[in-house]
Amino acid sequence: MAPNSSGSGAAPGASAERKVLVFLLEDDTAVIDLVQDAVEMQGWQLLHRSSCADAAATLRSARPDIALLDVNLPDGEGFSVCESLRKDPAAVPMPVIFLTSRGDPTSRLKGFMVGGQDYVTKPFLIQELVARIQAHLAIQAREAALSQELLKTRLHERVRQDIMDMVVHDLSAPLSTVKMTLDIIHSRGLIKDPSYARYLKSAENSIEFALVMIAGLLDLGAGTVKIDATELDLNALSQRLAKMFGLQYEIKKVGLEFDLLAEGVRVVSDQTLLFRVLVNLLANALKFSPPGAKVVVRVSKRTAPSRPDGRDGTPAGLRVEVADAGPGIPTAEKDAIFRKYHRATEAHVPGSGIGLAFCRMACESLQGRIWAEDAQPRGSRFILEVPSLLP
Repeated sequence: MAPNSSGSGAAPGASAERKVLVFLLEDDTAVIDLVQDAVEMQGWQLLHRSSCADAAATLRSARPDIALLDVNLPDGEGFSVCESLRKDPAAVPMPVIFLTSRGDPTSRLKGFMVGGQDYVTKPFLIQELVARIQAHLAIQAREAALSQELLKTRLHERVRQDIMDMVVHDLSAPLSTVKMTLDIIHSRGLIKDPSYARYLKSAENSIEFALVMIAGLLDLGAGTVKIDATELDLNALSQRLAKMFGLQYEIKKVGLEFDLLAEGVRVVSDQTLLFRVLVNLLANALKFSPPGAKVVVRVSKRTAPSRPDGRDGTPAGLRVEVADAGPGIPTAEKDAIFRKYHRATEAHVPGSGIGLAFCRMACESLQGRIWAEDAQPRGSRFILEVPSLLP
């Protein structure tokens, strides 16, 4: 038998603090000696059992990094040991390699069906067996790393969502109170100077915008949106948006134009939800538009599929385009921007990464869709299509 190697034994499947533990179920002394020498040459540690009964108990208690199981044993089959291991919810996941002289297709298939990762027939090259062990340990290490990363990501997401829910909840009441106070001041004409009255109205609109964002955050956190279907009043919708954003666009010297090509068209949808979607799109367009640019909101009747891939799926209804003259969106990000917390490559532009995610969720709740395209000669164009929810 080979002497112990002086190597550290660190391998992809085990931590640096201990040697890789290889379990061997085998009753052939020649095979045991061969595997023992190879394992020790790698700086690993071998744990050997020669019966199925002993193997089952040892695998659960010793928690090896990988198991090599002979198939034909005096008291049973290695297949049964592996199958029992896979059915035990308390057992530690580990790669299993079967070592056997049974090379027929039926036996090979059974080995994989009971949960084995590999199947080596006797006689075998010990170098090949070592290479297979190394490969499975590397795969196991990568899977463990990915699992840890996924766990960290989910935990981070949960903490971020909890903080956001708390902040949103705490902001809703005071903002509503501020809006009510501003409404009273404005409605009673307590501000006589027209210029100040205009700024007061702008403050009201900003508070309304903040409340719309908070509602979006709450819906996004819940993952659902309640639909209240009514016949859309496109003129009222555009006027409300123009009043909310008029001063903000004027201050930045960005034009805002509404092109209502769908006047007279009867579309039944959720006007409040559609308003909230357009609030996000107009805020996004203003954020990325340079002074002197113009943002155009074009509304038309949707009569045919118009997605770039040509796929149908949205019946006749409403099509809304919001086009800006900003820096545009890289092709690789055109879908990613609708994911929760995704930030555009324009990192210097502030944002939460939740506005467009809400827009997609809202459009899908309205049985529609939203996507981004390049505008000409520059900029971006966000297109949403929603069907009429009633004939």
